[in-house]
Amino acid sequence: MSLVNTSFLYPEIELFGAIKGKGDFVLDGHKKFIKITVSSISSMKRVYKLCKQLFGEFISAYVKIERRLNLGRTGEILLDLNFVDKVLSSQGINLYKDTLPKVLKEDPVKFGVFLKGMFLTTGSISLKSSYHMEFYLDISEEFVKDLIDNFKILLGVKSNYIHKNNKIKFYIKSSGDILNILEAMDAQESSKKLLDIMRIRGIKGNVSRTINFLSANASKTAESSSKQIDDINYICSTIGIDSLDDNLKKIALYRLENTEDSLKEMAEALNMKKSTLYSRIKKIKGISKQLQDEQNLEEEGEKK
Repeated sequence: MSLVNTSFLYPEIELFGAIKGKGDFVLDGHKKFIKITVSSISSMKRVYKLCKQLFGEFISAYVKIERRLNLGRTGEILLDLNFVDKVLSSQGINLYKDTLPKVLKEDPVKFGVFLKGMFLTTGSISLKSSYHMEFYLDISEEFVKDLIDNFKILLGVKSNYIHKNNKIKFYIKSSGDILNILEAMDAQESSKKLLDIMRIRGIKGNVSRTINFLSANASKTAESSSKQIDDINYICSTIGIDSLDDNLKKIALYRLENTEDSLKEMAEALNMKKSTLYSRIKKIKGISKQLQDEQNLEEEGEKK
């Protein structure tokens, strides 16, 4: 079920969320109104049905096209301020108080309904390269700090905010936290989509880590093999491979013929313990180093 099609559990509280999201006080002569602006037509229909349920015919709603700002079609709903104040007061909500109402601090279900109204008017989620949910709000710092505390206490969600263009951008960046918020808003369809994306990204991440691990191991094996072959070739070019005892010669010949094998694969093929193989390769390396050191000494002596 998409968010706009969920049931109207607490319409007064959802309306308060919509007002906090994108509500403005409007004066028309001696009359006072609240104008709710909605940029999504589907969200507009949701908020309109909500207001219709609460106020009947005492609302005005219209759609306009904002060509200058490239916003496309936006909807506006005009509500009589006295009616709104009366309806919200019945739920313990003071429209003029700049803190989160107590009723939303005590009940995670009602808080989720409030978030639903706020998300419909000003919320957004980005899942492109990372997880990001945000609300672009015209609220006080006191109210947003109340929100942060309530997210943590009621939903276990970590949130933060920054100032942007004289407004507040309130955001959540953890995929698990965003999932908790969607579930609190009863956004079942969105929750399922997010879970699917998280699973796919998890699988891709595991595959990438495995490939990186294998690549790193392959590079390490190739580098190790190359050094062993250099040592064996140096021995061959100086004292000859037959100068090695049978155990070392067997390993040297195998390595020259199987350049890509790891130590584990070599040990299994030669039917010996990996520690034994490593010890004998170390001896071959020592012989090669001793021969190189002797040659270097001879060359230095010739120079003198």
